[in-house]
Amino acid sequence: MRILRRFLTPGWVIGVLAAALFAWACFALLAPWQLDKSDDLDARNARLAESVEAEPAPLAQVVDGPQAYAEREWRLVTLTGEWRPDSEALLRLRSVDGELVYQVLTVFDPVDGADMLVNRGYVLVGENNAVPDYPAAPGGEVEITARLRVTEPGEAEPVPMAGLPAVRVVDPVVIGDTLGHDLVSEGYLQLAGGQPGSLSPAPIPGIENGPYLSYGLQWLAFGVLAPAALIYFAWAEIRARRRDAEVAAADADQGAGTRDDDATPTAGVDARGGDTDDLGRDSGGAAGGDTTGGDTAGGDSGGGDRGTPELDEASARDRAMRARYGDRNDAEQRRAFRRADRLRT
Repeated sequence: MRILRRFLTPGWVIGVLAAALFAWACFALLAPWQLDKSDDLDARNARLAESVEAEPAPLAQVVDGPQAYAEREWRLVTLTGEWRPDSEALLRLRSVDGELVYQVLTVFDPVDGADMLVNRGYVLVGENNAVPDYPAAPGGEVEITARLRVTEPGEAEPVPMAGLPAVRVVDPVVIGDTLGHDLVSEGYLQLAGGQPGSLSPAPIPGIENGPYLSYGLQWLAFGVLAPAALIYFAWAEIRARRRDAEVAAADADQGAGTRDDDATPTAGVDARGGDTDDLGRDSGGAAGGDTTGGDTAGGDSGGGDRGTPELDEASARDRAMRARYGDRNDAEQRRAFRRADRLRT
């Protein structure tokens, strides 16, 4: 209980709360966030690998439900229909190999089914963000091969640019309302190279591992290290206080021993066997004579005793202080040496 009371201070309470909150954030928020991103990347890599290995198939065969665009994204499909060159939009704020580009989105009217939004490719941004001239989509019925893409989240409010609506993300619902077409809302198509109406094909991501798994493991490690560090600091604090208590006890014991050694009465027996007072004077010197006290020789002898050198008053005062308090200077030096040794170790 005494040890517990030592840590019931504002600093330690705040430290415990901060460590607990940080550990909770690591386990409940940060690590799951990165691990979920790692799972999404693994799923995307799997879809990319499937799209590379699988042969193009008709759209109606691949898309069998609303979730197919997300589950089979990047899969190659074929579709027959006609382009609607008068119904186009631009996808802005995109780059390819460090160059700003506009991606061209055109409505495709299939033979069977609802209209689809198709990304035909990109053109480089001109000077002062101008939209350069690019080939229009061909007329007549054509068959195209494209990749399935899922709708992009975000604000897709179009702005006019060179007579065309320009958007930041691909949302077929918003673009369809702007162009006056009822487009498939779950996803769109990204045209492959060498197809009728294709421009420079928009790039597809590569298969990569990414740093998300390592980031998630690092957050888990941080969540473990935070309480471990707090426990270590508490243990170090307890050990330091025990050391200080042991040093204080040792100094007290040594001071008590010094006081015992220096506590010899100053009023004792001198080397000649006579009693002395606090200043070391012969008490018999005051008597002045021998035991008979009868002749002058005895008086001279007593006078010789009174001539013994007296101790210096400062030395006597110093001895009295040491007898009462001990040698505090030596005790402080010993304590300083012990603390220096503890810091070095």
